[in-house]
Amino acid sequence: MNPTNPEPAATNGNGRTLTKAVGRKFHADGTVRYFPGNTVICAIAPSNGVYERLIALAERFRALRCAACYTLLPPSSYHMTVIQGVCDEDRKPELWTRLLPLDAPLEESDRVFREKWRSVRAPDGFRMSFDSLTTDGVALTVNLLPLTDSDARALRAFRDDIAEKFALRFPDHDDYRFHISLGYRIVELAGREEEELLQFKRQLESELAASFGVFASGPPRLVFFKDMFAFEDSR
Repeated sequence: MNPTNPEPAATNGNGRTLTKAVGRKFHADGTVRYFPGNTVICAIAPSNGVYERLIALAERFRALRCAACYTLLPPSSYHMTVIQGVCDEDRKPELWTRLLPLDAPLEESDRVFREKWRSVRAPDGFRMSFDSLTTDGVALTVNLLPLTDSDARALRAFRDDIAEKFALRFPDHDDYRFHISLGYRIVELAGREEEELLQFKRQLESELAASFGVFASGPPRLVFFKDMFAFEDSR
């Protein structure tokens, strides 16, 4: 590709510019795409007090006109990633375990990680507070912060332990931003849609800062996924 004459951005049938989520985690029509991998998460169960707040937030977002540009995730998939694993499509040294060659089958990483997980002492959970909403990226996320220094140390120690055991350390390991994803943008927004989303962000950040409370997670789990709609204990 000539850098002085870049290829035009991909568009859908309506001439709307597609985001980088398309062709990776989603199709151009917003349907979920096969994108297998593994990861360590704290799932958000319906019994958790934060679960209903997230559903209410998603429903309010769904009422916006710009929501048509997104695919929202099912509540059953809600989780906070504690530390990333590997994805089948991401075959780069900095994104793959050093325990296996870059061309190893994904199933082999599943097997190795399960074996390593047996020696992991998973904490009972972590306490997180609301930080902000991310609305200007591909993912619509609720960003979180450790509630106390003790929670921050526990998260750091656990992530360091998994990174060592899995021989996997992402470039953002030391400054990873904890979050809960609610959906993904499929097409880029137009002017009025951007304004609507910014107003939503300002209003909801103010409300959530006062009402979100504490997300007290359950124990982190090693899980496996075929797409962004489900995270299971086995593939």
